[in-house]
Amino acid sequence: MGAATFQPRVLAALAAALCTLFAASLLLTGMGGRETTGLASGANSYSNSAVGHLAFHDLLGGLGYRTLRAEDRPLEAAGEKGVLILAEPAGSLTSDENRNKLSTASRILLVLPKWTVKPGERRKDWIGEAELAPALRVQSALGAAVSGGDIIRTKPPATYRKTIAAADPTVQGELQLIKGSNLTPLISTPDGILLGELRQGNRRTLVLSDPDPIANHGIGKGGNAAFARDLIAALLDGKSGPLVFDETIHGFKRSPPNLLKFLYEFPFNLVLVQILAAAALLLWAAMGRFGAPLPAPRRLDAGRHALIGNAAALVDYAGHHAAFLQRYIAMTLQDAARVLRAPAGLEGADLTAWLARASEARGIDPKPLAVLGDSPAAGSRNLASLLAAAQALHHWRKDLPHGTPRRLDDH
Repeated sequence: MGAATFQPRVLAALAAALCTLFAASLLLTGMGGRETTGLASGANSYSNSAVGHLAFHDLLGGLGYRTLRAEDRPLEAAGEKGVLILAEPAGSLTSDENRNKLSTASRILLVLPKWTVKPGERRKDWIGEAELAPALRVQSALGAAVSGGDIIRTKPPATYRKTIAAADPTVQGELQLIKGSNLTPLISTPDGILLGELRQGNRRTLVLSDPDPIANHGIGKGGNAAFARDLIAALLDGKSGPLVFDETIHGFKRSPPNLLKFLYEFPFNLVLVQILAAAALLLWAAMGRFGAPLPAPRRLDAGRHALIGNAAALVDYAGHHAAFLQRYIAMTLQDAARVLRAPAGLEGADLTAWLARASEARGIDPKPLAVLGDSPAAGSRNLASLLAAAQALHHWRKDLPHGTPRRLDDH
């Protein structure tokens, strides 16, 4: 059996390295895949700035609602029972994707934008400056959802006219209202609508004209927290479903899964490194098996011929050819002496001389005996001469019992 490709310590180190890379890829998975162009200080549910909606998001979660932030396919996240929250879209809602949301979702809360902000110099997640957004921008967001309507800004009223059970909101500064639209007023003033409703079959869209009551800077004032609670309760109307904050309208987008793309991005490129390392290790481990296949071990045949062949192969492998030939010559002489009944005690040259005389008396050429010398057992170790002597002695031994030289059927 061949040696192992890897030592146990090396194999353990490689396995530990692969496990570490795999664990790192799992731990860091949440860091990849997002294409962020939204402002950390903007009016989104991630922002803790004055105009952000993080407090609104957390308030709803604390009330027991299931809140979600959607950076990809918000309609699927909302489903048929959920609420799609479009809070102060950063851009236009006139794109095909956003129009599809407004015409498909079963329940929508559209919060119109009010402020234009700039990030702070010390902290990018805080605002440095804020000013009222141009009315044209607010008008564009409203026009994507309803027909007609103008944006006006006026002083907050002392009381509100309401058709739903809701707390009065508290707004400091100018109050942004909608006037002259096809919205059904739910909360309004003599000057316009603060919260309006648009029904289209089973679909409901609520439009909040002023975001200040639910923004971070205002949700803790007066009854604004209760107003935010009542606003969602009115939209759900006793039904349950997730509250989905659509963050694609603020520039936060997560691309759909793409394995080929992810393999070249962090942290998924760690998986690619693992795949390449595993392939390299596999090639390294299998490299010794490349090329033509090794011949199968020879099968051992049964029978005397196979036994003789195996014995000859072993003798040839051991290399004791001279010793075996010398032993064969000595045994042949002893066998001839037994057959011819040579006197006991004859050995060496005396035995060879006696066999030569007996051979000559029988008419057999004693020349094979003459070439053996005085001591066959301790004679030459030259393989060629020993083999010739053994062959000649073999023929001599075959002729000896019969007294007939050169028997063709025996040679």
